[in-house]
Amino acid sequence: MSSYARAVDLMTKIMYQCRPPETTTMAQCRVCRAPSPGGMECARCLTDELGILIGNRGAAMQWFGSFLKVKQDESHVFLCARRQDARQ
Repeated sequence: MSSYARAVDLMTKIMYQCRPPETTTMAQCRVCRAPSPGGMECARCLTDELGILIGNRGAAMQWFGSFLKVKQDESHVFLCARRQDARQ
């Protein structure tokens, strides 16, 4: 598998591991023992793996931080939409 395909695969896994804890069974990360959905590698450990794969941990961490920010912004938009629906 190419590095590109492996990077896409890791990024997909990272996004999946960032799902809300209340929507899944939590267990310890196989690597660092932090809480992780399904007891698989946590998003941070997968991000470290991505950084090693692409040879640039900083880029991987920056992408991960951006992804988390997008999730936070998305949650805020959905909250505002629910509030708007409640007013109508």
